[in-house]
Amino acid sequence: MTQPASIIRPLPPLGVILAGGASRRFGTPKALARVGGQRIVDRVLGALAEAVPEVVVSANEPWLYEDLDLDVIPDRHPGIGPLAGLQAALHHAVDRAWPGALVVACDLPYVTTELLRLLVRRASVSTADVIVPESTGRYGFEPLCAYYSVECIPAVEAMIQEGENRVHRLLSRVRADPVPLADVREVGDPQLLFHNVNTVSDLDEGERRTAPLPPVVSVIGRKNSGKTRLMVALLQEMRRRGFRVASIKHGHHSFESDQKGRDSWRHFNEGHAEATLMAGEGKIALVMRMDGEPDPERLVRDFLAGRGYDLVLIEGYKRGPFLKLEIWRSEVHEHPLFEEFGEHAPDYVAILTDDEDFRANVPVVLLDDGNPPSHVERLGAMLQNLVLAQRPRAD
Repeated sequence: MTQPASIIRPLPPLGVILAGGASRRFGTPKALARVGGQRIVDRVLGALAEAVPEVVVSANEPWLYEDLDLDVIPDRHPGIGPLAGLQAALHHAVDRAWPGALVVACDLPYVTTELLRLLVRRASVSTADVIVPESTGRYGFEPLCAYYSVECIPAVEAMIQEGENRVHRLLSRVRADPVPLADVREVGDPQLLFHNVNTVSDLDEGERRTAPLPPVVSVIGRKNSGKTRLMVALLQEMRRRGFRVASIKHGHHSFESDQKGRDSWRHFNEGHAEATLMAGEGKIALVMRMDGEPDPERLVRDFLAGRGYDLVLIEGYKRGPFLKLEIWRSEVHEHPLFEEFGEHAPDYVAILTDDEDFRANVPVVLLDDGNPPSHVERLGAMLQNLVLAQRPRAD
């Protein structure tokens, strides 16, 4: 893909919802499936309508979209896929004197106006025939969420004539300008923006990924303060109270979660698998390669959100974005981490300490080394109130 010189296009593109697919794997028209209580086609229309002045639907079943009150453009070559929809859309753009088409597939429910405006801005200052966002997907870019100039028509029709109907192959025949992945990330998570719905399972996965995060609390403290002991006690206490709780342990160094020489260890370490999932009766364990330090919010979102957990407790990540519960033993360390944060102190659930004279502008709970310790019940009550406060209220 080339990096063309800049120009100014005086007009925005035509907005096009590509909805001509057969939805064979989904079973029913996927554009009409609901995400977050709204049809996917309505979500895509909402995003496009805020980015361009006119939107049409490219489809071969116009009666499905009558309620949208939009022009429905049929394929000139039905049955060959989205390339035919793109051809029809570009010819319609010519007829209406638009310079090109901003196309979005009808199975992309999480595309946002911000992303589409980014594509429109790039198109307005580029001589490229195509403005396409980079992604983490199969091709490294998203050809069904892109801007196409009407100058693409000859190349599109040559492909159709040759029987080459794969849209991504068009980019090698025209001047294409990719929007870098880093720029895409500034307007959203690429994995969510380009999450496409081909099956009911895809629909469920999207709903899970966008589900509200459960309450998350980081249990923090200096070395040898008793974080793990407190974590275990709180996990037990919240389970006793009837809550489903997940946990995350932040490790500061490389770690092994498997025994050297075991089959699963060999998959990951000798076979260099990108990810290894160990599965047995009643539990699974996943080891996955990642670049750099994992983002704790992303960990919760990708692995724990939408799975029915009432609470997530994290041991560590004192600089993370979550509520904090600090354990501070004055007999081991002179000052709590809380004092280091100063005016930038994060929100605290409480500080658990052995110092009877310690005062702070957050709840302070006195450590009790009895068996069972009374502070666990007090902290459990605080966490229970946190969980209940974030649950949606019944109508």
